[in-house]
Amino acid sequence: MEADKVGWADQLSEMPFSFIAYFDEAGDPGIKRVVPLDPVGGTEWFSVGCVVIQAENETQPVEYIRRVRAKVNSFQRPDIHYKNLKPWQRITACSELAKENVRIFVLVSNKQSMRGYRNPKAEALSQHPNDYFYNYCIRILLERVTEYLHIKSVKTFGEPRKAQLVFSKRGGHSYRHVETYAKLLEIQKRNGRLYQSFSAPDFSILDPQLIQAVQHEQNAGLQMADIVASAFYQAAHARAATWDTRPAQALKPRVASVENRHANKGVQLLPWSTWKNPLTEDQKQIFRFYGYRF
Repeated sequence: MEADKVGWADQLSEMPFSFIAYFDEAGDPGIKRVVPLDPVGGTEWFSVGCVVIQAENETQPVEYIRRVRAKVNSFQRPDIHYKNLKPWQRITACSELAKENVRIFVLVSNKQSMRGYRNPKAEALSQHPNDYFYNYCIRILLERVTEYLHIKSVKTFGEPRKAQLVFSKRGGHSYRHVETYAKLLEIQKRNGRLYQSFSAPDFSILDPQLIQAVQHEQNAGLQMADIVASAFYQAAHARAATWDTRPAQALKPRVASVENRHANKGVQLLPWSTWKNPLTEDQKQIFRFYGYRF
């Protein structure tokens, strides 16, 4: 975490980029102990949300946050945090985000099947006990995001264009390790030694130099990503008294899809094999809404 404190990525690289992808999470990536399998432990669910915009529209998130703050009568502070919103405000925030010129991606993991999982090689490279699971989730989400952006940039610009990745700096995660992990993936892919080589992030879009971490309250794009991650976390967490699928459903117009298919594209559920997910019928609702079959 020390590298984060000194601002390892607080300055934008001079490398040109045409897209900005904002990332934030809900829940925690701890898998040593997991509720409800353990009386005390990490959250059952972990989600990572991503909102992508074109770089030329960098002021768009600021304008969105201002509009939503006015609509939900939130004037006590300049930022929006999903967990602090009332139910109707959450639906409003998501409905308004669905009107924006953005593309939404989300990974949602039910960690019961991951409880106690160990990866000694990944742990040896990690600075924090939960880094390797967090980074695995980020890798899967980056595969979806860069796949979409490759198609989008070739269609728009006639060639692949780079994306700036902006992560929310909070919690116990070392975001310096995201950069290190991305560099390792790039080297492994180039040398043909990539684990799970059937799929990988597209490095014509992704460059480890274009990764930064900033405070959530200082960046409107990250607040968009928080809304996405938290809405899907809430929709999946059917054991909670605050369970509500409506905010996540409201995001659908801007959730990425391929040939109108959202499952395993804009919405990624882990584990991959749906029959291995120990989900209740209530927990399955949001995933069925986005095209998953159980």
